[in-house]
Amino acid sequence: MSSYIGKVLLSSIGILISRIFGLIRDISIAAYFGATALTDIFFVAFAIPNLFRQFFVEGAISSAFMPFLTEKFKIGGHKMQNAYLTQLIVVQTFIISVITLIIIFLADYVIILFVPGFVENKEILKEGANLLRIVMPFLLLISFSGLLSGFLNFNNSYFVPYVSSALFNIAMILGAWLGYKDSGNIYYLAYGTILGGFLQALLIFSVSLIYGYKPIFFNKIDKAIKQTYLLIVPSIAGVSISQLNFLIGRVLASYLAVGSISWLFYSNRVFQFPLGVLAVAVGTVSLTELSKAYINNDVDKRVSLIDKSVLTLFIAIIPATIGLYMLSTDIIKLIFYRNNFTELDLINTASALRMYSVGLIFFSFINLFTKVFHSKKDTKTPVKAAFIGFVLNVILNLILMNYLAHAGIALASSISAFFNAMFLYIFIKDYSLDISKYKVLLIKVILSNLLLIGLIMVLKHIELNVLLIILFSIIFYFGCLYSLKVNVLKLLR
Repeated sequence: MSSYIGKVLLSSIGILISRIFGLIRDISIAAYFGATALTDIFFVAFAIPNLFRQFFVEGAISSAFMPFLTEKFKIGGHKMQNAYLTQLIVVQTFIISVITLIIIFLADYVIILFVPGFVENKEILKEGANLLRIVMPFLLLISFSGLLSGFLNFNNSYFVPYVSSALFNIAMILGAWLGYKDSGNIYYLAYGTILGGFLQALLIFSVSLIYGYKPIFFNKIDKAIKQTYLLIVPSIAGVSISQLNFLIGRVLASYLAVGSISWLFYSNRVFQFPLGVLAVAVGTVSLTELSKAYINNDVDKRVSLIDKSVLTLFIAIIPATIGLYMLSTDIIKLIFYRNNFTELDLINTASALRMYSVGLIFFSFINLFTKVFHSKKDTKTPVKAAFIGFVLNVILNLILMNYLAHAGIALASSISAFFNAMFLYIFIKDYSLDISKYKVLLIKVILSNLLLIGLIMVLKHIELNVLLIILFSIIFYFGCLYSLKVNVLKLLR
């Protein structure tokens, strides 16, 4: 098996394990707490540290420091790499500590910015501010984990960084259960967030030591740290715009029916499952490998890697999109429909999932193409693309929510993702997919997906259990590819 495919598979397995526990976490929250004003405000409070997490962990910083990490190793091996990483951890911890303290101090005002539609509900806003004060330190823990995860990725360890978040999800599951036992006390969920973040950081730090990381104390800040943060500035702008799309959705949802924020959260969590298992794995591996190819000026390898990534996403994400759209109600019913999660919650969550699902392939390509630009230290172009998508998303939100309520907010995200992805692809100056080279393959994949649609329609008509439909669909789809002589592993090797 090729190195690239092996890394993607290891990443995907790690993410899959984590996402399974994440799904159990969401099932627990839905069953124990349902979709109420209280869950709405918890999800908003939880979203605030996660908003900054995108800046300092999974978005801007991770893309900016990987090329420097590669350069430091090439120049001075692990010693120079460890010195750079230690300095980055110290500087970032200081920055995030300041941000965390400010938000904790101003929590009563910050929470209103995110849910202006709740402004008359003083009791819920107070609960939201208290929850925010508890969960905000999670940002410090996950930032530390994120930097060391980049170090592990560089050293070809992809499984541990992803599977580590299973510990976080397990801690939140425990919190949900304790909260349910204590008459629906949602504060246990917040405490579970902090416990989970600590366990995740501890595991990643321990494994990093095994892979050769040693903190190196210093008297002077390396100029590469400054260069890293200068590179982050436009990247943060891009991530900020991307996150503003979701933020705008939550803000507008606060003006809709109670539970709208929760319906969007639950549906987005299901939507993120296939997106995370493959698209994020492909993007993460691609960033590391593309950075190495760019530093070594290996143009052929760079083009080959992007080709592999695009084809991998096309082959896997299209059938996932079909499944999410056609089986949305059945999937939400299977996952969430129990205890305090009502039939109204089922209907509204499924409608949002359908709207999110149509944008799955475009969100996947955004993640990949952004990594392509970041691998060559171009953080400005993704910002331009994100800004175009943001403006369009705001306009579409205001229009579609009047007709489709919260589902219109989900659809607006999907449509804006299409234009964002197209802009990024057009402006990758040194790459374009050779359609003629892969024409036969693409036709076979499209045909297989059309046959898949027919199969799902038949299986739904005979009212087969949704788990069996999913199982038979996966077997059927890859069987179609095989019968059409499409060997996925051989193709991508």
